[in-house]
Amino acid sequence: MKGSIKFNESLSESFPILSGVKQDCVLAPTLFGIFLSLLVLYAFYETEVGVYICTRGDVSLFNLARLRAKNKARIALIREMLFTDDAALVAHSEEVVQKLIERLAHACNEFGLTISLKKTNVMVQDVSNAPCISIGNHTLEVVNDFTYLGSIISNNLSLNAELDTRIGKATTAMAHLTKRA
Repeated sequence: MKGSIKFNESLSESFPILSGVKQDCVLAPTLFGIFLSLLVLYAFYETEVGVYICTRGDVSLFNLARLRAKNKARIALIREMLFTDDAALVAHSEEVVQKLIERLAHACNEFGLTISLKKTNVMVQDVSNAPCISIGNHTLEVVNDFTYLGSIISNNLSLNAELDTRIGKATTAMAHLTKRA
């Protein structure tokens, strides 16, 4: 395998890559996680758009007096959630999501990654018109739910589809057990 280094629009001569990590190596996801974190830092550097939430750092859920206290509160910005080799972007408006996806697509291009347009979807809550989010010339599909790591995530926050799926799997497993017994 050969590689080259791109810096300030100039490309080095190609050189052989003689070492690295294999596909099943336990170090590979760790290194990719570090790489993806750096990509996200680069993509969203100097941007303050996303979803702001109020958090309490040292509050126990069972201490109601501390939970109601006005002090010890912090404001946190959430705009991306990283899951292994996937990322979810969150925002309150279509314009902000479009801006975030453009920045992410630019960073992926700079880092030499390709966004899978077939696997990239948009999910919204409480909107009357479906948004039109695009990467380049490709408009992303708007979905009502999707499956991630075997769990069904729905735009209406209902667990019905997830529960139906899990109950169906449990019923199938129990039926196989009764045939063997």
